[in-house]
Amino acid sequence: MADGSVRGSELCDALRAQLAQGDTALTADVVEPLVLTLDAVQIITLIAHIARLVTQDGGRALSFLISREEDGGAMLALGWSGAPLSVDRLETWLTQPLDVGLADMTGRDILAAHGTDIWPEFGRASRAVLKLPIRSARPVRRAPVDGRRTVSYDFDLLAHRPSKEVMETPLSHLTYVVFDTETTGLLPSQGDEICQIAALRVVNGKVRNTETLDALVNPGRPIPASATEVHHITNAMVKDAPSIDVVGRQLHSFARGAVLVAHNAPFDLEFLRRHEAGIGATFNNPVLDTVLLSAIVFGQSQEHTLDAISARLGVKIPPEARHTAMGDTVATAQVFIKMLRMAEERGIVTFGDALTEMRKHKRLLQDANQPENA
Repeated sequence: MADGSVRGSELCDALRAQLAQGDTALTADVVEPLVLTLDAVQIITLIAHIARLVTQDGGRALSFLISREEDGGAMLALGWSGAPLSVDRLETWLTQPLDVGLADMTGRDILAAHGTDIWPEFGRASRAVLKLPIRSARPVRRAPVDGRRTVSYDFDLLAHRPSKEVMETPLSHLTYVVFDTETTGLLPSQGDEICQIAALRVVNGKVRNTETLDALVNPGRPIPASATEVHHITNAMVKDAPSIDVVGRQLHSFARGAVLVAHNAPFDLEFLRRHEAGIGATFNNPVLDTVLLSAIVFGQSQEHTLDAISARLGVKIPPEARHTAMGDTVATAQVFIKMLRMAEERGIVTFGDALTEMRKHKRLLQDANQPENA
């Protein structure tokens, strides 16, 4: 059985995003905040596959709902307005091979790996529904606001395939832009925003100290005192700062043609991608994540916080620089350069090699110092 953990809200966001790439609209929601135990990439791929086929068959007004079951699991429900799905037709769809980024699997293979099944039902108001139970789920525990980021899941990191040229380029030949953000809080889905962005360029395994970006951002909302305690950015400091549309555009221009690097990149990218319309640009760069690189180099059982990786590699983070955008960017760049060399020594030579290894982990790892707060 798959053993990854993912928030229900992130599962919904990822499914919407994947279907939107093919112009398939979907509403998705969670009845209550849950963390589900499953292989998120496989389940998202399966549900998206079925949703597209439902649309091709004339289904409309697609919806996706996650609800908690009394036995400690969760129920995933894909609904639509239109003709209900026959068991025979569903079984045909489940025998079709799917590309889940690791190897060809069928929907039936994915269900078997999760010890579950899927079946059609009649829903309310003449809607058709497919039900897929997940055996293990738990309520989300609210983490204390201490500056530690809840690890999230970037399905694009696993599913998006860069150009053939990038895939075959040696890691040492690529240009990287390492970046970090400071925010008003940890929940972009609940209105938190960026209040500082920093970035620097890495070329030929060295930081270009003259090529940096460091800017405060007016988040358009008050910065809570609890957040200021972490990064020391006050409302007065950002009062006259530019908006995320302006600074985001600067970052996009700065990173043009480069591979983006961040520690827990999904966190920072989620904040940026919510503003792509205002920025007027899409952050579709290839991405490497130092959490995943740490898992590749040191093994999944190790601790993968920025502090832990830095200590392991002898990278010093001055206390006054920790939880500042540029301070964390510099530390991330230093551990990235060291881990990149270690990866190359293990035969991970091209970007494609690195992407293949990241996909083996299937998800970003939870920071070991907050295992119950995912």
